[in-house]
Amino acid sequence: MDDSSTGPAALAELARSLRQVSQELDRSLARSVGEASIARFHVLAALSDGVGRSMSQLGDSTLLTGATLTRLVDAMINDNLVLRKVDDEDRRRVLVYPTRRGTLTYEVMTRAIEQSGLTVASAERKRLTDALDAVLDRVRLADSDPAKL
Repeated sequence: MDDSSTGPAALAELARSLRQVSQELDRSLARSVGEASIARFHVLAALSDGVGRSMSQLGDSTLLTGATLTRLVDAMINDNLVLRKVDDEDRRRVLVYPTRRGTLTYEVMTRAIEQSGLTVASAERKRLTDALDAVLDRVRLADSDPAKL
């Protein structure tokens, strides 16, 4: 007997709910920082430690696709928020770094988010992250070997 709470319909509903929460959270964060999109914040957050990142590393951090990320980084270069430099260790690779203006912009954005009242308690974040990690582990397991489920 199929239990629909764990079947394909439940997985589809979970995927829809996750997209909805993610999109609404991004919209709320974007409003907090005064941006049309939160993507610039995500890039600046990935670079906030001042260490250069390759475009593929930025893609992993921001979940933005190659073409979208390239257009965004190009626009951020035009706005003097980031710059590209050839990697000193591997001259074939280009790294993206925040500029001083980019670092200041990230700090302003971070303060705006903190002041927005949009918060998640640490315990709640941990509980949600743990639950999502468990789902992700099951998805990856099913992708690698459906017989293991």
